[in-house]
This record gives sequence, structure tokens and C-alpha cells, in this order.
Amino acid sequence: MGVELENADVPEKVASRGGRELFNLPNKLTLSRLVLSIVFFFLLSYRSFDIALVIFSLAAITDWFDGYYARKWGQSTDLGRIADPFVDKVIICGGFIFMIPLAKEIVAPWMVIVIVMREFFVSSIRGYSESKGIPFASNIWGKTKMFCQSITIFVLILYIAHFSHIGWTGDVVYACMWITVVVTLFSAIFYVISGKKTLLAS
Repeated sequence: MGVELENADVPEKVASRGGRELFNLPNKLTLSRLVLSIVFFFLLSYRSFDIALVIFSLAAITDWFDGYYARKWGQSTDLGRIADPFVDKVIICGGFIFMIPLAKEIVAPWMVIVIVMREFFVSSIRGYSESKGIPFASNIWGKTKMFCQSITIFVLILYIAHFSHIGWTGDVVYACMWITVVVTLFSAIFYVISGKKTLLAS
């Protein structure tokens, strides 16, 4: 009888442990970044650029820390592998979309379309790969792309808030935007190359 009662507690213990693993620190940081992205968009809407810059920087820091702790503590989960790139895409794509009217002399709509298309495209590859049971982790090109995009959004907000009256700063920001578009395109190409076996699988 005692053995039966002990065994009856096993599913509850497993479920409890699974819940703790699901909402571990890296995943909490990822979800907090989603909340920060909403605050970030709200602040951009009301042109509170300095505070928006702080919130965006904080979101970027949480992005680094959730990856760091997931690797250090071996806390990578299916939720984290899906949610982390999703949240990254929300804040990056949303940030560039907001930049179109705010910095229209620098951010052309076609540039943002390229960035958004790349994110949708890679997400589709990731979803297909995951459906085949093959983990789709980011590579060095994906990390480089994310770094360039984050720096460019940071520089764009700084430019709009404080330096738009200085002519040469616009050229620097424009160059950053072009670099970001090129790196974004190359990252998509390398993702296709790395995932071609999955894509060609029947």
C-alpha cells in the first residue's frame, strides 16, 4: 500500500519538476524581454527616445544573459529554443518598422521589408526543421545578424534623439543600416546552406 501511494506521487513530482524546468531563469528572461518590447514600442510611439533607449538596452542585456545561463546551467528547453528567436524577431522587426517614419531619410521601407522577410523565412525553416525532430539552433551568422540589427536600432534612436542636426552622423547611421541589410541577407543564405539536408528531406 505504501509503495502504491509513493508511486502515485511520481507523476505529480515529474510535473512539478517539468514546470520548474519550463520556467527556469533563461526562459523567464526571455519572457521578460517580450514585456520590455511592448514597453519599448509604447515609448517609441510617444517619442520618449531616451527611456526607449534604456529599455532596448535592457532587453539586449537579457538576451545575452538568457543564452549565457541556458548554456552554463544546461537549461536549454523546447520553449526557450522557440520563444527566444520569436521574441528577438518581435523587438527587432517592430523596432525597424517604427524607424520608417521616424528616420525616413535613412530607413527605406524596402530595407525593413528585407529584414522582416528574412525573419519570416528563417522562422519557416526553423518550424519545418523542428517538425522533423531536428533542433534548429542559431549559428554565428544569426548571432552576427542580431548584433548588427541591435546596434543599428540603438544608433538610430540615438541619432533621432540627439544627433539628427549634425550632418555627418546621418551618413554613419545610413552606413550601419546598409551593413545590417547585407548581413541579414547573408545570414539567410547561410541558414539555407546549413539546413539544406532538412529542406530536401521528404
